[in-house]
Amino acid sequence: MVDFFGNGLCVHCHLARNELMSFALFNKQTEGIWKSKDDNLQDELNEILEKYPEKSHEDITDSYSWDLHLNQYKYPSLHRESLIITIFNFFEHQLNSLCKILYESIGSSLKIKDINGQGVERALLFLTKVAKIDFSAFGSEMPVIKGVNLVRNVIVHNGGQLPDDSNSKVNKFVTNSEYLFGIEGRYINIGSDFIEFFIDVLLGFFERLGHEVEKHIQIHDT
Repeated sequence: MVDFFGNGLCVHCHLARNELMSFALFNKQTEGIWKSKDDNLQDELNEILEKYPEKSHEDITDSYSWDLHLNQYKYPSLHRESLIITIFNFFEHQLNSLCKILYESIGSSLKIKDINGQGVERALLFLTKVAKIDFSAFGSEMPVIKGVNLVRNVIVHNGGQLPDDSNSKVNKFVTNSEYLFGIEGRYINIGSDFIEFFIDVLLGFFERLGHEVEKHIQIHDT
């Protein structure tokens, strides 16, 4: 009989959710830092503008433009792009680890490396075809995960620049997203609420996946 506690299957999705919550806290704290820095800089600029005639305001504001750019766009963008890559890599690793556990628990002759494809799509295919995990009730999580995978690829392989084709899948995903912005051929702009939104999606995914894993355990623990 398989020891589902010993191989980690019983707690796999629970631990994944805990780690995602730590990402959420990190994101909230970091976003707060950039917001605070920007607010302080704006207050400093406003105080200076009050002391000088209006004809000097444009030059004064220009002298602050780079620092404002860093706090409002550059640093937050680096943070958000980095977290998309980190969180998606974590997600892919969790799925691959789950595939390995399930492969051993069901005694399958088919390993994940034997499945066509790569990354998250290959792991999901293994879970569906080999481990018989039912994703039919997962709802909106799957389209978001697939869309973020496209965004991640744009960041990693194209420096964040969207394709020129307006009909490309990633451009359509960005257009239909509430927290992503950008047009074909230009750089993607990740809204301040996107990371929190994506983590919430993955939390829901692992909650549903946990229920499916429980069913798997009940079937094979007899």
